[in-house]
Amino acid sequence: MGRSIAVFLPMAFYLAGAPLLAQTAIGGGLCTSSTLTGTYEIMLNGRQLTATGAVLKIFQSVGTITYDGLSKVSLNLTANTITTSQAFGTPLTYSGTYSLQSNCSGAINITSGDTASFTVEAFAISSTTQIAGTFALSGSDANYAYNGTGNLQPATCPTTLSGIHEFNTNGNSLAGSSVTGVLDTAGVLNFNGSGMLTATWSQVSNTSTTTISATGTYTVNAGCLATATLADTSNNTYSLALSIYSTAPDFVIAISSPTAVSDGSGSAAQTNPSAGCSTSLLNGTYYLTLGGRATTTSTVSKILASNGAATFDGQSKVTFTVTSNAVNGGQVFGSPLTYSGTYSIQSNCQGTINFTGGDTATMEVVAYGIDNTTQRANSFTLVGTDATYAFNGSGTIQPAACAVSTLSGVWPFSGTANSLSGGTVTGAVDLAGTFEFDGQGNVSATWNATGQPSVSATGTYTVTAGCLGTMALTDTAGTKYASSLSVYGAAAGYFSWVMTDPQLIVTGTGRSAFLNPGQSVVNAASYNPNQTPAGSVFSIFGSNLATKVDQPTTVPLPTTALTTTVTVNGELCPLFYISPTQINAQMPEDVKSGVATVIVKNGSSTSNAVAVAIPATGSPGIVVYGDNRAVVVNSNGSVNASNNPAKVGDEVAVYFTGGGPVNAAGTLVTGAPAPSGLSPVSGPYTITVGGTSAAVEYIGLTPGGIGLYQANFSVPKVSAGDHPLVITISGQASNNPLIAVVSN
Repeated sequence: MGRSIAVFLPMAFYLAGAPLLAQTAIGGGLCTSSTLTGTYEIMLNGRQLTATGAVLKIFQSVGTITYDGLSKVSLNLTANTITTSQAFGTPLTYSGTYSLQSNCSGAINITSGDTASFTVEAFAISSTTQIAGTFALSGSDANYAYNGTGNLQPATCPTTLSGIHEFNTNGNSLAGSSVTGVLDTAGVLNFNGSGMLTATWSQVSNTSTTTISATGTYTVNAGCLATATLADTSNNTYSLALSIYSTAPDFVIAISSPTAVSDGSGSAAQTNPSAGCSTSLLNGTYYLTLGGRATTTSTVSKILASNGAATFDGQSKVTFTVTSNAVNGGQVFGSPLTYSGTYSIQSNCQGTINFTGGDTATMEVVAYGIDNTTQRANSFTLVGTDATYAFNGSGTIQPAACAVSTLSGVWPFSGTANSLSGGTVTGAVDLAGTFEFDGQGNVSATWNATGQPSVSATGTYTVTAGCLGTMALTDTAGTKYASSLSVYGAAAGYFSWVMTDPQLIVTGTGRSAFLNPGQSVVNAASYNPNQTPAGSVFSIFGSNLATKVDQPTTVPLPTTALTTTVTVNGELCPLFYISPTQINAQMPEDVKSGVATVIVKNGSSTSNAVAVAIPATGSPGIVVYGDNRAVVVNSNGSVNASNNPAKVGDEVAVYFTGGGPVNAAGTLVTGAPAPSGLSPVSGPYTITVGGTSAAVEYIGLTPGGIGLYQANFSVPKVSAGDHPLVITISGQASNNPLIAVVSN
């Protein structure tokens, strides 16, 4: 059967440069000015409202912003402005300085081209480069209250655009230089790859919907910028400016015409356009942000701000479940609403939602981000109307399940807001700041709002299993704020939220500054998150996890090493290894699949609680050493290496963790050696070497090991050299380290 290992050894891996802080923390990190480095796309909006809610001035722009990683920043924008006159497509250049604090919140001061001050928040920070993938900002100059976002541009920009792309925008309709109402759009842009563009979109203005079809030309410029000119069937003309931030591509977009301005974002609808779209693409539960506006001439008279969940059955039925906040002559905050109806999606990924339950409304929807394997849309956007509002909204597939500990650590946020006096809108007040969640229901927040003093607040929060939540905050002046939120995004790294108090209504998004801290709990061999089934060995990365390095040697393994303990759902875990930045432990054998909560205690210091997905089946991670080499024992008992290869046909043993359920030869006890007999995995499995299937003699727990599995297999007929080795259990593939092979 090959050599077994009695006790799982700690992985030779440490978090490079992880800070040692007094507070024990899972995940996280520290920001500096170098966190913002490089060129990002930017969409920057400005508004000026009178004390009665009338829109006086509009600023909408897209372009690029460049941070030098030290202190200097410059913006190059294409702007559309509405003041006492219209100015479309104006090139603007601003420059100044910036700084970023350790909590990833900072400031931008523009001194050239304009005089303006912004609060900036960095998030989606790479664990490899330590550079932020995204930022948000809010601020003001003498004319506007600003809000904006930006995403790091790709190293190589697309040289053209091709295929169907969804887009959605928010803006205003115009008569000359006067604002006459709201105007939101959702539709598709079809680029032919050689300069020709066709577009179809629905636009809502006040409570009417119009469908526009237009054609024209486009160009892609240096620096991930693009422009287009379109004319519709009535010979109305439209100018488009795009700033691209991914090779998919994803982009921000500004649209202007003599009768409207709007801006927003776009994304590839279907990476395989020939496949087409259908109603079944929208299937399952999605987070939902749904906003509504109504105007009386240029005055914002009614606002609806809500979030929650949208559930599509994949056939024709849809339900929206939201928490709604309305300003419409009065204030109604925190109302639960349910809308139900039917939907359909056409082959070009556009479709319609008709609500007949809870409201009578018609919405135009666009599905995008379609997975070629599952043929399921990851996201959608919509516009529409009922008798009161012009609606806009969006949604993305929610995580399978959430817990209170899903929100943990520092989450920068930004929001677009309006100040209120009773039921009257009195101005534009945008804000940016940070939430800090402890993973156990307590939250603190700081933010800066346009033209107002900084705010500090504390309170509590909830998150349901369905990924919906609430926050209740009280600031240092005693003002109370109520929020509803919807968690979404890869690894639950994002949420949308609505916050209200009697003088404010805010809609915004929050994102984990670094990886969601739950992603710092990983399979100890592959370092992949959410691959830690019961009994597996897992690693935790963070700061101040232990006072020093310690490696227990007693068996059964202790649950306390020095002053450090780890719990999963309150149950103590056996410890293999501890250090200030890393812990290796065993997942309890009796932990249930689903979302679990992990906490580290180091003496009197308790970490943030984090959510970890516990799989019900195997999630193998092959143990590695050196430069991504699999820990494989050759038939002669030596360790496989490039200069010590295995022969084709030899039986070898590979060691891994996360094998999942087994048909145990005896009782499995957490922290104790596995039974001496064979305990094969119960799920279906395969092993491949360089993509070639291998004959498996045994795959299961290593007798006498703790949380360790092994697979004994015959090396298949492959060419001499290094080949990736992959173990798959219950459909879940392992990492792919190398095994060295030589022909007979």
